[in-house]
Amino acid sequence: MDAQNIQKFELPSVVDVDVMDTLREWLLDAIEHGSIKLDGSKVSRIATNALLLLVSAGKDAKENQFSFQIANPSEALAEAIQRLGMGEIFAGIIEGN
Repeated sequence: MDAQNIQKFELPSVVDVDVMDTLREWLLDAIEHGSIKLDGSKVSRIATNALLLLVSAGKDAKENQFSFQIANPSEALAEAIQRLGMGEIFAGIIEGN
């Protein structure tokens, strides 16, 4: 995979309905151009709908034959994933798993 085709985005501290439109628009564009790597290190709170958006984006990236990864998931992000029972879904998305 060509490193130039990796689209990078730093998730904000709070990923809720106020930022989901921006995140969705960025993801829609990025999925068309290459692999995606999100930095989750600053996430202190994430909405369930945002996690579902990430799952959907991961599926779309895979359909376009691109990788989709979340690097450096914060403790809050990892806890939200586990609390919602989405650990298995995110196992292939979290970098290093």
